[in-house]
Amino acid sequence: MIYEFGCETLRCKVSSVGAELISVVHNGKERLWQNDNGGWSGHAPILFPFGGSCAMVVDGVEYPIPKHGVARKKEFSLVGCSREEITFVLRADEETKKVYPFDFSLFVKYLVSGNLLKVVYKVVNEGEQTMYAGFGSHESYSLDGEVDEFEVEFEKEENFYALYASAETGKMTGEGRDFGTGKTLVLDREFMQTDTIILADVNSHTVWLKRRGGEVLARVSYPDFGNLLLWHPADSRMVCVEPWQNLPDDDKKAPQEISKKKGLTAIPPKGEATAYHEIEYFEIIGK
Repeated sequence: MIYEFGCETLRCKVSSVGAELISVVHNGKERLWQNDNGGWSGHAPILFPFGGSCAMVVDGVEYPIPKHGVARKKEFSLVGCSREEITFVLRADEETKKVYPFDFSLFVKYLVSGNLLKVVYKVVNEGEQTMYAGFGSHESYSLDGEVDEFEVEFEKEENFYALYASAETGKMTGEGRDFGTGKTLVLDREFMQTDTIILADVNSHTVWLKRRGGEVLARVSYPDFGNLLLWHPADSRMVCVEPWQNLPDDDKKAPQEISKKKGLTAIPPKGEATAYHEIEYFEIIGK
C-alpha cells in the first residue's frame, strides 16, 4: 500500500513494502530517482540489520542472509499516520528468523517540517538473547545533469580514499582509490559507472550535495552514522548518498561472528537501539 504525508513544501509517498520512500516532491519537483532509464528500480530502501554483504554467523552457525539484510523487501505494518509524519513497524517472523535468528521489532518513522525530512530508526530486541544490529540508508537524489557536474561538500577535512567492494561478492577487497584530501569531493563519472565511493570512518556528519561550484541541492546530516557511501547507476542522472553504521565484510577474511562486526550495536534482551538522519532540500534553479 502507498501512503502520502507531508506539508505544503514537501510531499512524500512511502510504500508499506520495505517502508521505502518512493517519492519526495519539493515545491512541485520530484527529488527521488524514478528509474528514468531503467537502471535501478529502487528509491530509498532501508538497510537492516546492516548494509552491504555481511555474514550472519551466530554461535558458530552461518545463516543465508541476503545483501542489505531483511527489511527492504518485507511488508511493514502501519503504526500511525498524521499530516506530517508516519510510522511503520516490521516484526520478526519465521521467514526473517531463517536468515536473522533474532526476535525484533523494527520501527521506521518519517517526519516532515518545511524543507526538512527526518528519518528515525528504532529496533527493539524482543528476545531473550543479545542481538546485533545496525542501520543503513540508501536515499537517491535525482540530478538534472550528468553525475560529474555535481560534488559533495563535507563539513570537515576528509581523506577521500574510496574503498573497493567486489562486484561479484559485494564484499570489501582491501583495495581502493585515493581521491586526495579536502572538504569537497567531485563525483567522478567514470569511476562511479562501475564502482561505489565507500568512505569509512568519516570525520563529517553533515554533507551538502551541490552543483559544482554552485547551488546546493540537499543537505544530509547523519549524527549516528560513521560511514558514507556514494553510488551511481551507470548512465543514470542520480546519485545515492548513503550513511551506514557498518561496512561490508572483507572478501579475503573468513566469516566472523556477528558479535565482532564493527558498526553493529549489541542490544540486550528487551533493550533497543535508535538512530536518525535528516535531509534538507533546497530550491533547484538549474543550469
